[in-house]
Amino acid sequence: MTGHDPGPDRTPDEGAGRNPIFETGPRLALCALLQGAKWVDFATARDMLGASDSAVSKHSRTLEEAGYLEVRKGSVGRRPRTWFRLTKEGRVAIRGHLDWLAGLRDALDST
Repeated sequence: MTGHDPGPDRTPDEGAGRNPIFETGPRLALCALLQGAKWVDFATARDMLGASDSAVSKHSRTLEEAGYLEVRKGSVGRRPRTWFRLTKEGRVAIRGHLDWLAGLRDALDST
């Protein structure tokens, strides 16, 4: 099982398999949180991950640069806000990585 170089121009079959970008716990957790939502605001993501603002910023930037995360900035009243959602490529990539993890688990269970 090999890793794939993450990138926004991947086709769906290229999303299958281990993806090292998700091997940092907060990135995997952030993508898992976003899978079931249209948009999630920064504060909710931070609180659900139990991470600092700087950690969420760093990991979201890495995912955004890979083409897996869309970031929207705006304001609510006078307060600036940031929202996240997975891109189509991000959904394919996280599903491929989770399938790879499930296969790894199955392989371990069968030994």
